[in-house]
Amino acid sequence: MQEVSPWILLGMAGIVALALMIFAFAATGRLEKIPTTPLQGFAELVVSSLNNYVVGIVGPDGGKYTPFIGTLFVYILGMNLLGLIPGLHSPTSNLSITASVALVVFVYYNYVSIKVRGAKAWFMHLLGEPLWLCWLMFPIHVIGELARPLSLAIRLYGNIFGEETVMMVLAGMSLVIIPYFIAIPSQLLMMFFGVFTAFVQSLVFISLTAIYLGIGIADHEEH
Repeated sequence: MQEVSPWILLGMAGIVALALMIFAFAATGRLEKIPTTPLQGFAELVVSSLNNYVVGIVGPDGGKYTPFIGTLFVYILGMNLLGLIPGLHSPTSNLSITASVALVVFVYYNYVSIKVRGAKAWFMHLLGEPLWLCWLMFPIHVIGELARPLSLAIRLYGNIFGEETVMMVLAGMSLVIIPYFIAIPSQLLMMFFGVFTAFVQSLVFISLTAIYLGIGIADHEEH
């Protein structure tokens, strides 16, 4: 698989963000109490589904975090699907892109945790219990916290990069194995599977984000 410049992938990520903003403005430009346009109806279906999903993981107060987590889902899904278009690549097939998104998640859920529980409770959680074992628990908890964004970044990158690599190999096989006939797109089946993978990986990413957020805002004594 030919290496793609990170700047090109960053530009593609920007295109996805721009497309989502255009869709959002078009869907909410003339809001109606009872949707009469397919665009608004589809947008409301997506928002309500994501809100129910987030509330189901985070808890009753999870609705206030749906804008962040929902935006993550549609943005990552858009970047994942972009690689299925011939000639384009998924920005999430680059570790720099996935690491950047994971870092945003890491900063966000720690910020929310400190805001909801307070800096003292957040820090005491890192120290662990009993307090006299803080010299052991503190580094373990810190390593565990740092492993979360690392896991998010590598999981998304590995799956999308592997998927794109397989499709590139299958596309090359179509031209090599059948040189005297019309090239059969042997990667076609993989492209259909790629749509499923793009959705699943986006869902896994926001599911873990919601879990981390739910743990971060929960009362430490309850856990």
